[in-house]
Amino acid sequence: MRHGYSYWLLMFLILPLLVSCMSLNSPDIVLKDDGQPCISIPSNEDFFKRNKQFKIIVTGVFQTKVGELWLKDYRYSSKPYYVKTKECLRFEYDFQNNITYTVHFTSTEKGNNENKKWVGDMRIKKDKDGTLELLLDEHARDVTQ
Repeated sequence: MRHGYSYWLLMFLILPLLVSCMSLNSPDIVLKDDGQPCISIPSNEDFFKRNKQFKIIVTGVFQTKVGELWLKDYRYSSKPYYVKTKECLRFEYDFQNNITYTVHFTSTEKGNNENKKWVGDMRIKKDKDGTLELLLDEHARDVTQ
């Protein structure tokens, strides 16, 4: 009986605690008029509308089976890079149509040292008529779409 108790203790108390420490957050990603994505920190990160600032530590673009395509590290920059929620981050990368990308960045709330990791999959789908559509997460990874 003792062994069963240990199993349930691990499954319902310890495991969720470990997973929450390693959690990844989903950024907001929308398509701008120029056909490039706007990747930002969601507005719910500033729940009380205090106009918080977030320091961006690193940004990057990754492609499966290819690797890291672009990376910018702001840790040692002479001028810290701050943004507010819903403000497009600087991804100095020309995203191509019909390629699935994983975009990622790390932020911390100004005045706080706790890093928050953000990851999202995206694909800009160009239809035969030239219309652009932004696909996110599992829809971006599904090449049948």
